[in-house]
Amino acid sequence: MATKYLKRFFKPASIAVFGASAREDSMGGIVIQNLLESGFKGSLYAVNRHEYDEVHGVSCFKTLSDLPEMPDLAIVCSPPETVADLIRGLGVSMVKAAMILTGGLSMMNDETHRSLRDEVREAAKPYGIRIMGPDCMGMLVPGHNMNASYSHVNILKGKVAYIGQSGILGTAMIDWATGQEIGFSHFLTLGDGADVDLPSVIDYLAQDPYTHAILLQLNRVDGSARDFISAVRSASRNKLVLVLKNDTFIGAKSATQLAEGIYDDDLVYDAALRRAGVVRVKRSDELFNALETLTRMKPMRGERLAILCNGTGPNALATEQLFKHRGKLAELTDETLDALAEILPTHWNRSNPVDLNSDARPERFAEAVRLLTKDKNVDAVLMLHAPTRMASSVETADAVIQIAKKTPRNILTCFMGRATAIEARNHCNSAGISTFLTPEESVDAFMHMVDFHRNQDVMRQTPPPYMEQSSPHHIRARQLVQDALTEERDYLRHEEAIELLDLYDIPVANTFYCDSIDDVVKCAPKIEGSVQVKALHKHNVYPFSYDDTGRQRWKEVVQDLFSSAEVEHATTQLSYRMGEIYPVEHLMGFCVQQMKRGFQSLQINVGITRDPTFGPVIFFGVGGHTVDVLADRHVMLPPLNLALASELISQSRLCQIIEENSYRPELDLQQLANLLLKLSEMIVDLPNLKGLEINPMLVNKSGLLVMDVAVSLSAKAGCLSISPYPEHLTEKISLKRSGRKAIIRAIRGEDEPNHLEFYNKLSPQSIRLRYFYSRGIPTHQELANWTQIDYDREMAFIITAPREDGEGMETLGVVRAVTDADNVQAEFSVVIRDDLQGEGLGVALMNKVIQYCKSRGTLQITGSTLPNNKGMQNLAKKLGFANNYNSEEEVVDMKMMLNEPTEDWQRLRLNLPR
Repeated sequence: MATKYLKRFFKPASIAVFGASAREDSMGGIVIQNLLESGFKGSLYAVNRHEYDEVHGVSCFKTLSDLPEMPDLAIVCSPPETVADLIRGLGVSMVKAAMILTGGLSMMNDETHRSLRDEVREAAKPYGIRIMGPDCMGMLVPGHNMNASYSHVNILKGKVAYIGQSGILGTAMIDWATGQEIGFSHFLTLGDGADVDLPSVIDYLAQDPYTHAILLQLNRVDGSARDFISAVRSASRNKLVLVLKNDTFIGAKSATQLAEGIYDDDLVYDAALRRAGVVRVKRSDELFNALETLTRMKPMRGERLAILCNGTGPNALATEQLFKHRGKLAELTDETLDALAEILPTHWNRSNPVDLNSDARPERFAEAVRLLTKDKNVDAVLMLHAPTRMASSVETADAVIQIAKKTPRNILTCFMGRATAIEARNHCNSAGISTFLTPEESVDAFMHMVDFHRNQDVMRQTPPPYMEQSSPHHIRARQLVQDALTEERDYLRHEEAIELLDLYDIPVANTFYCDSIDDVVKCAPKIEGSVQVKALHKHNVYPFSYDDTGRQRWKEVVQDLFSSAEVEHATTQLSYRMGEIYPVEHLMGFCVQQMKRGFQSLQINVGITRDPTFGPVIFFGVGGHTVDVLADRHVMLPPLNLALASELISQSRLCQIIEENSYRPELDLQQLANLLLKLSEMIVDLPNLKGLEINPMLVNKSGLLVMDVAVSLSAKAGCLSISPYPEHLTEKISLKRSGRKAIIRAIRGEDEPNHLEFYNKLSPQSIRLRYFYSRGIPTHQELANWTQIDYDREMAFIITAPREDGEGMETLGVVRAVTDADNVQAEFSVVIRDDLQGEGLGVALMNKVIQYCKSRGTLQITGSTLPNNKGMQNLAKKLGFANNYNSEEEVVDMKMMLNEPTEDWQRLRLNLPR
C-alpha cells in the first residue's frame, strides 16, 4: 500500500508543533517537552499565533511563513475548527507530512454541513500531503530519539512495533511495558485514519530491519479489506504479527452490519486473521503477556511442552489450559525419567508434568529444568513455582536463570504469589526470561507462539496437485445470473438455483416442480418410494430465511409421504399454512423430491455469504431443517485450495464424526473438500453472487447429494479480500527452436514440487548468475514463499510443458517481478533451464512480465545482473532496457520506463527531473 512520504513521519529531520504553548494543559507543549526529553536531534520549532518567544526553550513563531525552513513533519495540536485551514497552508508550503493529535474533528461544520475530518481530507488532497490522525496519540521512535506524542513516559528501545487505533489504550501499554522493561522499535496510534491507514504503516514497518515483530491493536478494519490482509500476510511471512481485536466497537461506527447467516462478525475476523498467518488475542492482558513472550522467546523448535512445579495443583491447572488450547504435552524419554529419579523422591509420578514435591529447593528446580531441556522430545519448559521456606522465589529464580542462559530451548517461568514473588519476577524480567503470574497465563503465552507457527504452516503448506476445473457450463451460469438481474430479481428461483449447482458438477437430488396441489398429487406416484414436498414462496428463495436459531425451515416441508392420500392431505395442510403467512402473490408453487431415509446420512450446511468488510466468505457446518445450523458454523475466506478446504472442514465437529463413523473417511472428506473448491470457483466466476445456502446436503455411502439450495444476488459485484488466481493471464506458446507446445501462466502453490525439480536442474553457474552467489537446495519455507505469492504485490510467471519422458508437467523457466508499495518500481529476475537456452523462453517471459507491469500502471521495471552475464544484458538491451554499470554494487543495472510519472514525488523516487 502507499508508503510515499511515510519516512517523514518516522525519521523527520525537522519538526514544527502547531498550537504549542507553555500552559500545563497544552497538548502541543507536552509534545515539545517529550521531544526534548527524548533527545530529538533534528530542528524543532513551535508555532502559535499568540506572542510567544519560546515554548519550553524552543523558538516559537507566530505563523507558518515565519519559520526559517519548512519542516519534514508538522504536528497539529490546534483547535478543531482551525485544522483544515492549517493543513491547506501546509500543503501550499510543500510540507508533505502532518500528524494531527487534535480530537473532535467528527463534529459537523455548521456552514458546510460536513464533518471537520472530511474538510481536512479535502484540504490535503490537492497537495498530496499525508495525514496521520486526527485524534491520534502521536508517535515514538526510540531509534530516532523521537517521542512525538502526549504520552506521560517515554518508551525503551526494542524490536517490537506497536500500531494501535486507541490512543488511551496505547498510553496504558506504554506504562505497562516500561514497568516490565520491554521496549519498542516504533509506537504509534492512528486515530481516525483520515489518510495514512493501517496497511500503509504495516508495509512500512515490515520493511524496517530493526522491527522483528508487529503488534496490532484493532477496533475495526476501515477501507479496503484486501489492502489490510495483503499487508498483514506480507508482513507475517517475515515477522511475527500479533493482533488484539475486540469483539465490540463503541463509537460513531459501532453499528456493525453482519453478513447474512453469520451471528457474530468475530467469526469472519478470526478467519481473516488466520488466513493472514497471524496470532489473535482477545484480551488486553493476553496482549501484554504475548508481548512479553514475543520479545523474549527464542526461535520455536516445536510445540511439545514440559511442565514442572513443586506441587500437583499448579501442574494440573497448566495442563488443563494446555489441552484446552489443543497444545501438546511432551512425552519424556526413559533417559530423562531415570535422570530425574536420581534427584526426586522415590514416590514421584515419573511423568510430565513433573511434581518436584513440596520440599524442593532451588537446586532441584534448576537441575530438573536442565534435564528437561536436554530431552529430545521437549521443545519448551514451563517452570511453575509456589513459594515455600524450602525454596524462596528469588533464590529459585536466580538458579533457573543460570540454566536458561545456557540452553537454546525456551524456558518460561511462573512465580505465583505477590509478597515474595514480585522480586523474583523482576529478576526474570531483567534477565530477559518470560515470567507470568498464573499457570494459565503462562500456558496462554506459550500457545500464542504455537498458534503463530500453526498458522504459518497452514499458510505455507504445499497444496495437493491442482485440479483443472471444467468450464463448459460456466458461460451458462453467468447468463443465468445476468438474466435474473436483468429482470430486477435479487434471487434465483429454486429451479435456477438447482441448475446453477448442476452447472458446477455439484450433485443435486431429482426435483419436480408443481404449481398446484393437484399437480403434486399427480407427480408423486412417478417418484419411487416416499416423497417430501416443499412449499416455495418469495421468502424462502433467499438463503438464511430462518430465525436466529436457524431451525424454522421445517415448517415449510412435509416428509415421508407414501400414498396419494397422504400426499394430498399433507400438501393441502402445507398450502393452508403458507396461505396464512404469505399473500397469494408471494407463493411460488411446490417442489417434490424422493426421500433419502435409510442411507445413514450426515446432513451438511454449506454455502457462501458476503461480509460487509471482508467480502465473500465460505461457511461449513452441521445442517438439517430441524438443527441449529448457527451452532456449528465455521468460515474461511476464498479463494481456497485443497489444503485450505480441508482445514475448514477440520474445524467442524462433522470432521470427527466422519473420521470415527465412515467406512471411507478419506473419500468423504475429499469429496467435501472438492465441493468447497467448487464454491470458491463459483465466487470468482460470479461476482454478483451474494449468498448461497445448501441445506441440507447429504453425505452417505453413495456420495454427496444436495437436497435444497437458495441463492441471492446483488447488482453490486463482491470483491474478494484475497486476490484470486489470475487465470486470465494464461496463454499457450510454442518454443522457438523445437516447436514444443507450452503454457505461460502465473505460478501457484501447487507448483512447489515442480519448482524444486526445476531448481535442481539449474547448473551452479546459472544459480550464481541468478542469486549472485552459490547456494544450496532451497527449503520448504523458501519454496512456499516463491510459489504461494500475493498477486496484489508480486507476480511470477512460469513456462510449463508436458514432460517428454513421462506424465505430468514440468517447469522450464520463471520470471518474477516484485512491485513496491506505491507501484512505482518493479524489480524483475528471470532464470531459464540450461538445456533450454535458445528456445526463446527468456524473451517470452520478459515480454509477459513487462506487459503485465505496464498494464498495472507500474512506472519502471528494473533488474540487476553480474557483469559477466552477457546473455542477460543482451536480452535486456534487445527488449529496450537501458543498461548501466553500478560501480558501488559491482552489478549492471537494467531499467525501462513503462509509464510516465504524473506527480513530483514519483519523479523524485525515480531520480527524474521535475
